[in-house]
Amino acid sequence: MVSNVDYYVAGFDAAGKRVGSLIFDGRPDDSQAVADAVAKGKAAFSDAAVVEVISADDYGLYLSGDYVRGTDGKPVKYIAPEPTEAEKKAAQQAELTADYQAQVAELTTALQVADLNGDADAKASIQSDFKDLQASYKEGMEALK
Repeated sequence: MVSNVDYYVAGFDAAGKRVGSLIFDGRPDDSQAVADAVAKGKAAFSDAAVVEVISADDYGLYLSGDYVRGTDGKPVKYIAPEPTEAEKKAAQQAELTADYQAQVAELTTALQVADLNGDADAKASIQSDFKDLQASYKEGMEALK
């Protein structure tokens, strides 16, 4: 990253994600300037677990979102956590519901066409298909509980 800024004060949450940053125009070897900047950062980033001075190069890595603050204070590649069982189940439920809603829309259209055509046999068949779809959806959702 090309910048005229050499250092930043950055705040990181407990998971190591950058929550904010400010330009640090002091020298990192000036302990009073660092302490003042960190205090300013703590006030600015109330949800930060860690506030520290970082290099512009590290700032560029964090800014991309591909890196988080490692336990050693250095940028490490972000690896998304595996979804929890609850998250997996919620995704399956959402997929089942979306599929169900799409099929309901198709059946609704077909029913309207059959009604407009005065086709009682087609209407009865579509209504039967709808009852089957409802039962299948209910069973699928029960299985995902």
